[in-house]
Amino acid sequence: MGEVSGAGLVAMGGLRRIDADTAEMCRLRVHPDHQRRGYGARIAQELEDRASRLGYRTLRGDTTLRQVAALELYRKSGWRELRREVRGENVVIYIEKQLNAVVSPLFSR
Repeated sequence: MGEVSGAGLVAMGGLRRIDADTAEMCRLRVHPDHQRRGYGARIAQELEDRASRLGYRTLRGDTTLRQVAALELYRKSGWRELRREVRGENVVIYIEKQLNAVVSPLFSR
């Protein structure tokens, strides 16, 4: 959870077990008044680190095309799109990230 003095809880997220190797990052939320200040990225990184420590190799999640800030956060963090699904007026994007992936030094940042 992310708390700000005087504002209370402004960011949150959780993990849900899918199977022995895979967890879902869920309920990642940042209060609209506190978005685009790094809270979402910090919570997401903490959840990725926790999932890795718990032994998961893969994280999955979903968002919608309407969640522009979330899409950018996931893109910058190395998530990849698995598929899209239309649900009513929303397009849901299912995403995945491999944890502890070995990256060639040639491509490191």
